Amino acid sequence: MKKQLHQLYKVITIIIIIILIVPSLFTQSTRAGLTDDLEKQINEKQSQIKELEKKVAELKNSIKDKQQQQTTLKKQIGLLEGQIAELESEIQLIREKINTANLEIQKLNAEISQKENDISAQKEYLTMAIRTINEYDQETPFEMVLKNSSFSDFLNQIQYIETLQEAVQDNLISIKNLKTELEGSRQQQEEFRGKLQVLNIELTGKNLALGFQKDDKEDLLTTTKNQEKKYQTQLQELQRMRQEIQKEIYSLEDKLRLAIDPSSIPKAKRGLLEWPLKNGLTQGYGPTSETGFINNVYSFHNGIDIGASIGDPVRAAYDGTINGVGNDGKYAYGKWVTINHHNGLVTLYGHLSSQKVSNGQKVKRGEVIGYAGSTGFSTGPHLHFTVYAANTFKIESRWYGLLPMGGSINPMNYLE
Repeated sequence: MKKQLHQLYKVITIIIIIILIVPSLFTQSTRAGLTDDLEKQINEKQSQIKELEKKVAELKNSIKDKQQQQTTLKKQIGLLEGQIAELESEIQLIREKINTANLEIQKLNAEISQKENDISAQKEYLTMAIRTINEYDQETPFEMVLKNSSFSDFLNQIQYIETLQEAVQDNLISIKNLKTELEGSRQQQEEFRGKLQVLNIELTGKNLALGFQKDDKEDLLTTTKNQEKKYQTQLQELQRMRQEIQKEIYSLEDKLRLAIDPSSIPKAKRGLLEWPLKNGLTQGYGPTSETGFINNVYSFHNGIDIGASIGDPVRAAYDGTINGVGNDGKYAYGKWVTINHHNGLVTLYGHLSSQKVSNGQKVKRGEVIGYAGSTGFSTGPHLHFTVYAANTFKIESRWYGLLPMGGSINPMNYLE
């Protein structure tokens, strides 16, 4: 009888440990099986992304050599076709990144679901074990001695309870670790969702830009009828008009800078404004003799130029209200947006491929207001960013569109 009772305790102990430990091992194995396929797909996508990134980089380098003002119709068509090919490759790259991000989210969803099931199962096993321990806790040591036919059986029962308590402790640690893993997976999930949102914004910009580039190519072929002589005539007239407009802007703003009321603008403070694009500076603010862009049209650059690819998202530098949206065609700032920040400053975003906002709209710092391009008087894709003193800012109508102007301030006084 004693031997049978002793064996019974051992069997029960082993069963309880198996109940507490084996399901955890099983669910971990199941989880691995659920995510292996997704992991494989993700790795394949990442390989494709690397190849596409290489292709896009090659196209960018090829286009850099063609971004100066084109002097022949063939070269201009070649530039537009190159930009179209670049945009198409970038769109394909972004789509692959979106697919990868979606796979990552699916993988994390599977892991989160499995971890939640693991925690639930572990809690059930924990409840069962605690209930068993509580049943033994109801008995006093004296009652346990009387209940067992020998002191040896009593010790076996005590050992069984201790083993069960150790298993419970291990179970609690396992639940804690699972909760930590679960929180990590949820954070990763949010990161990928944020990444997905950014990629979708980029895709929108690139698709819009692609449409405009194709339209520009068709318009050029239509207006020139694919004839070099007509193109040269148009180009000469375009250059003449562009230069006249730039001279007018320079002359007007040279006077408006003198009208700036220093007490009406914020004191210079780095970081007051956010960079509208996180790319490198290609031309600074101030006299062109110092900015490195010397020409015979104007001698003062009223803003800064930031390098960009066509269709890159452009973001508001600070909270404010859209107080101007215009399109100057092939002249001045092309497609542009201005924001009144209600702190004495107005910012201008020029040469956009498209605008995403409308007059009177409230915007927040970092919100996408448009997409970078090369519209207006531009020799290549970039963002022209100007900061004006609000007390001097105005928008006047011209034959080619609305023209924003004012007394400019060095944007670097306020950018991070």
